[in-house]
Amino acid sequence: MAERTLKKDNPANSEASQVQLEVILEALDASQDGIAIWKAIRGLNEAIQDFSLVLMNSAGAAVAGQPQQDLLGKPLGDVVGPDTSMGLRTVFTRALMQGNGIKDIVPGVDGAGVPGFYENTVVPFGQDLVFATYRDVSESVEERERLLWLSEHDYLTGMPNRSKLQASLDECVSSCKKNKSFFGFVFIDIDYFKNVNDTYGHSVGDALLVNFVKRIRHSLPETALVARIAGDEFAILLNTVKGEEQLRELMEEVFSSMSRPFVHDEIEISITCSAGCVLNDGSEHPDEIMRISDKAMYEAKHKGRARYIVQTVVSAK
Repeated sequence: MAERTLKKDNPANSEASQVQLEVILEALDASQDGIAIWKAIRGLNEAIQDFSLVLMNSAGAAVAGQPQQDLLGKPLGDVVGPDTSMGLRTVFTRALMQGNGIKDIVPGVDGAGVPGFYENTVVPFGQDLVFATYRDVSESVEERERLLWLSEHDYLTGMPNRSKLQASLDECVSSCKKNKSFFGFVFIDIDYFKNVNDTYGHSVGDALLVNFVKRIRHSLPETALVARIAGDEFAILLNTVKGEEQLRELMEEVFSSMSRPFVHDEIEISITCSAGCVLNDGSEHPDEIMRISDKAMYEAKHKGRARYIVQTVVSAK
């Protein structure tokens, strides 16, 4: 008996293929992840210039904000937008050039114009084709960024914390040592801050800390880093200082800003502060700089508070 075969022009073959395609599309549409097939568009030198859409499921079309049938054959930028297409084009091209799958998180904008992040898994197959799945991971990315921010910043004031300060000071020391330049480091705190908490309560004390650091921040150049160390103790890193004279001028600005009373819920509080300052050229270890600054601050307190003391610690020329 002759073996039965299906020919390309056989209507039954076409009908079977159509049914198979519809089943595949239904399966793809059931997925909550966006799924698409893209074909590379090459130029005269066979360089990949763009990608055009071959297939996309409902979830993918929903992100694009257009009906599926209207998207087929369109270039990448027309489907996902010009900003998102730049990142995707790079990922797709890498997958084809390397011949293996790639997973990457690419920023994008959904059909409603809301920015987010999408995890893309791209697999090359066939002739210049890539199979891509993507899911919205904006919440997880934002959560990671939030946790990273919290690991480097003080929750109350929003300023960098001791960990961030330490890393920045390490970089500053290395840079100044290399460039033969100066920087300033300062420890500063509020005199008798405990009295504020005891008299008015911690909510007023917290408000004072927030506004105290704001005044410091506004008194200094934008390049300065202001960090909260603990309680009412703050640090200032001035990574570009010409010399001791300029360091003193900047501290005068800070202390002058504290001469005005702080007002919160109709409560007026006048304060003074004490600070220890170090001018250095990168010749000392960061821990030693912090130790000298801390010692200078307590010396200022011992001498009556409401003052700053500057220590110049530079290498012998």
